[in-house]
Amino acid sequence: MNVLALTDYLGNVGGAELSAREILVGLAAHEEITSVTAVGGDLPGVDRLDFPGVDLAPVEISRYQENIPDLVSDSVLGRRLARTARQYVDDADVIHAHHQRSAFALTHLNTSTPTVATVRDFWPICPISIYSVNGRQCRGCDADLNACLQNQGWDGPESPAVKAYLRLKRRHNRGVLTEFDANIFIADHIRKTVSQSSAVADETNVIHNPVEVTFEGNPITTDHPRFVTASSLVDQKGIDVAIRAVGHLDEFQNAELVIFGDGPQRSSLESLAASVAPGQVDFRGRVDLQEVYQAMAGATATIFPSTWEEPFGRVTVESMSLGTPVVGSAVGGISEVIDDNKTGLLFPPGDDAVLADHLESLCKETEFAASLGQRAREASKRFTRESVASQHYSFYNSLVR
Repeated sequence: MNVLALTDYLGNVGGAELSAREILVGLAAHEEITSVTAVGGDLPGVDRLDFPGVDLAPVEISRYQENIPDLVSDSVLGRRLARTARQYVDDADVIHAHHQRSAFALTHLNTSTPTVATVRDFWPICPISIYSVNGRQCRGCDADLNACLQNQGWDGPESPAVKAYLRLKRRHNRGVLTEFDANIFIADHIRKTVSQSSAVADETNVIHNPVEVTFEGNPITTDHPRFVTASSLVDQKGIDVAIRAVGHLDEFQNAELVIFGDGPQRSSLESLAASVAPGQVDFRGRVDLQEVYQAMAGATATIFPSTWEEPFGRVTVESMSLGTPVVGSAVGGISEVIDDNKTGLLFPPGDDAVLADHLESLCKETEFAASLGQRAREASKRFTRESVASQHYSFYNSLVR
C-alpha cells in the first residue's frame, strides 16, 4: 500500500505535528506499507522534524502567510499543498490529511483514491477550534458568541467585525468533512460533539494520538507524597483546583505539588498557593522535558485537572508510560484514556474536594497507588507509534478494499 499524507507543517510547531510525525514514521515501518509520502508546509526558522523512512515533499511557506487572517491563510496554504500533492496522487492507494489546512487541501484534489481527514479538535464546528466558554461546552455561535468574545477578550469596539468574521469562518468549516470518504477523530467525544453540529463522512473511526516517551534519566523520589502537574497556566487547565486539593490534605501537610509550565495565571496561582497551601507548592516554570519526566516518574501521581473538554491529553499517556497513575478530571479525552480505579482515578471537573479525597487515598494506600501505576504502564502500550500506525493501516485497508 502506498500512502500519501498531507500535513500542515513538517516543522516542530506543536503537539499535532508531533503526533502526525509519529503516525507517518510508524506507517513507514509497517510491513504492509510500501511507501509513505508526506506533503507539508515548511516554515522559515522552524526546525523540520525527523521523518525516517518517509519521503518528504516540502511546501515553502512565507512568514506573511502566518500573519494574515487564518480564514485566508487556510485557503492559500490549502491550495499550495494541493498543488504539490497532485504530483503524487496517481501512485497513492489512500490519501490522508492530518490537520485542518491539509483537509482543505484535500478538497482541491479531484481523485477517486480513498480520502481520509483527521479531526484533532473542534475546528469543523468552532471558528476558534476550542468549543468551550468559561469552562463549559459551547452551544454554538448562534447561542454563545457574545460570551465567547468576552471569554477571549475580544469584546471591544471591534466586536461586530469579529462576530461577522467568526460566523463566516464557521460557515466555511461546517460540512467540509462530508467531502471525504472517511474521518478519523482522535477521541470519541470529539466525534460525538462534531457529529451533533455538523455532517461528517459516512465512514468514521476513533484512533487516539500516539505518544512516544523516551526517558533517559532516573526518577526523582522523595520520602513524602508528591504530585505533579504539567500544562500551560491558563484558566481552563484547572491548576487552581489542584492547589486547593493539596491544601485540603490535613493528614498529609508535608505533601508537595510540583507545577511545570507557565502562563498568564502564574501570579494569581502563586498567591492562591501561598494562601491555601503555604510551603507545599513548587512552581518550576518551563523546563526540559526530561526534567518533567524525572519528577513525574517518581511522583505519587500526576494530576490533570482540566475543566474543559481536552481533545486528547498527552500528559495522561506520558505519565502512564512512566508507571505513574493519573488523577484526572472526568471530561473530554482525559476520561477516555483513564480507566477509573484501574489505570487511574477520575473526579468531577472543578471539584477540589473529591480530588483531595483521591489524593489522600493514594497517600494512605501505597500498594493501591503502585497497582494503578503498573496497570497504567501496561495500558499505555496501545498508544505506541507501532500500535497507532497499525490501527491506521487497518482502517485504510477497509477503505481500499
